[in-house]
Amino acid sequence: MSNSNDKITLFSNMQMWYHKHIIHFMMIFIITGLPLISHSFSWIAYIIGVPISVFYSPGEQLYVGIQVCRVIHRITAVLWIVTSIPFIFTMLFQKWELAFRKKKDESWGTYVKEELQDMKTMYIDFSYPKRAGKYNLGQIAAGLAVVVFGFVMIITGLILWFRVDFDSTTVSVMRLFHGIGFMIFIIFLIIHIYLAVHPVNKAGYNAMFRDGKDDLEHAKKKHPGMFVK
Repeated sequence: MSNSNDKITLFSNMQMWYHKHIIHFMMIFIITGLPLISHSFSWIAYIIGVPISVFYSPGEQLYVGIQVCRVIHRITAVLWIVTSIPFIFTMLFQKWELAFRKKKDESWGTYVKEELQDMKTMYIDFSYPKRAGKYNLGQIAAGLAVVVFGFVMIITGLILWFRVDFDSTTVSVMRLFHGIGFMIFIIFLIIHIYLAVHPVNKAGYNAMFRDGKDDLEHAKKKHPGMFVK
């Protein structure tokens, strides 16, 4: 972390750049992915297919829409992966903020209990935590889960993309896991957006979408663990 007078940097330019782009990718993934996993959302594909089918297959709006959704979904996946590469390499050379912050002389039970208490203090009592670092336990767990499920989505997505090279059982299993991962990401995004606009996270929200900085005094109260040597 770098300090400048009464400010402290919470997010680097790379983190802000990646976060802003991931918003676009996730929206496109959701819009194009829903018609591919459920007939209940076929209307999305139909709307997309109406203008395009005029030039390619008149009367096949739904079929064309599904194919367009599939193509856009895959192109977006490639762009997401390409965009993630510089972000991952940059983060590898920075302090790993998603590491559990258990003290050497405390048990896992005590660590989890105190971290959960911190989360209650923040999100329910609207007060400052006692030990939270840059991220609290919930954010750390969510971040690690996103990394894991991100790889799951990439692997299963690639297999589905080249499904002609795999047996039907493997394809069915991969489709199941891809669908489950898709729904988990949607649930995660709902919770993430709710917590991002939560009053207790106002400073962090402003930092992410502005200059990446927070007032030093506020950061000491909101993220006391960042200042423990």
